[in-house]
Amino acid sequence: MANGFTFEDKSGIVKKIMDAAAKQAMEAATLFIEGQAKSLAPVDSGELRDKIDHKVGEKGGNIIGTVGSPMFYAPYVEYGTGEHAENGSGRKGGWSYQTPDGEWHHTFGNKPQPFMRPAFRRNRKQIESIIGDKYKASFKGK
Repeated sequence: MANGFTFEDKSGIVKKIMDAAAKQAMEAATLFIEGQAKSLAPVDSGELRDKIDHKVGEKGGNIIGTVGSPMFYAPYVEYGTGEHAENGSGRKGGWSYQTPDGEWHHTFGNKPQPFMRPAFRRNRKQIESIIGDKYKASFKGK
């Protein structure tokens, strides 16, 4: 005790509150993005939309949130295929394929139907607000 003052280290408590707030904020943000992606996903059978999910984890001391779909065709829907693919990166000239019923079809691909990227990009300000609100709530009155 120097000059009548003592220093009490509360950094461990603050770190725990910050870590919990980060996890809660990421959970809230990814859940919001998941909902937005589901509302933007094109629906044929509904399987793509229904399988969009989120998860929150930790990697290298950082909180990581992901939103996506395990459906193998999700990137093809998002970016398009063939001559319609984004940035002209698809196969040119079309292709033919046979369906299980034996019928032949020819296609030039499918136009992109973005649903994941707009779910984040169109809502960036709201996502920032969700994260900020979680931090504010964690430190209110502490």
